[in-house]
Amino acid sequence: MDNLIKWLIEDNNPSVKFYTLKEVLNKKIDTEESILLQKNIESSSTVSSILSLQSEGGWWHEEKYSFSPFYKNTYWQVYFLSLLGASRQMLSVDKAVGLIVKNMQSEKGSFPVRYRYTGNLICFQGMTLEMLIRLGYYGESFTEALVSFISDLVYRNDFRCKYRAQFKCPWGAVKVLKAFNLMPPEKMDSQAINIVRKAVKFLLSHDIVEANYPRKNSKSRQWYLFGYPKGFQSDILEITGALIDAGCKSQNSNLRNALKYIYEKRLDNGTWKMENSLNGKMLVDIEKNNKPSKWISYFVLKSLIKSKFRSI
Repeated sequence: MDNLIKWLIEDNNPSVKFYTLKEVLNKKIDTEESILLQKNIESSSTVSSILSLQSEGGWWHEEKYSFSPFYKNTYWQVYFLSLLGASRQMLSVDKAVGLIVKNMQSEKGSFPVRYRYTGNLICFQGMTLEMLIRLGYYGESFTEALVSFISDLVYRNDFRCKYRAQFKCPWGAVKVLKAFNLMPPEKMDSQAINIVRKAVKFLLSHDIVEANYPRKNSKSRQWYLFGYPKGFQSDILEITGALIDAGCKSQNSNLRNALKYIYEKRLDNGTWKMENSLNGKMLVDIEKNNKPSKWISYFVLKSLIKSKFRSI
């Protein structure tokens, strides 16, 4: 494990280094070190490449604000930047968020999907909330409006999706759970706590490895392929990590089996590989497919340690 951690905190991937120090090693990062880490993230090859493609107007790809086309427009670049550790302190990011909120958010607080899919799909609402919180916009009126909308949507529909024949959607539930996991504990009111409980109960009520959640069609093979970032889809690694971040422990047999499945995909060199990349679909690729992945290895290690999985 020591060699794996040394690999993860190398300087060639400042984003993974930052998350490993914070989430795996639980290191207390002071202000000076935090500023340095943020500067390294901003100047990293991936983040700087994304930022270099931004127009003077603040948008990417085309001056059109929606979830489509997938992975190339303004929304997706800001979403990817949030996952990489960017923050609202970057003026270019703050400018783009302003455009997204102005042009995409409805009066109800949601971020409706248009074109390829339509409606207030729960997966995209959860992803957007995660993005805003990661970037540092928790407490802003537009973020609070989205939290209220998601809370009402989950209360009424309980993670159901029209593109899943109105069955509850594990992809949607995990995106919402990931977002609510990021909320400050002191801000978690009874409604927020209830949403987390609903998501956890649903996700654990079906076999994670078998993915036997209610569905109309056959299960997606994406479930078994670890990838990052995932977009609106999900896999065993993401759902397991979200459950552990919500406080679930490996004593739960369902979660323990998922952790065992994840652990056993370890490569001979002690790392885990990227199995399902969005490379070629994004404006800027992230890592290489079918190669040892610092991102995947970080997420696996964090889940194994936080859950106190015995094999680690």
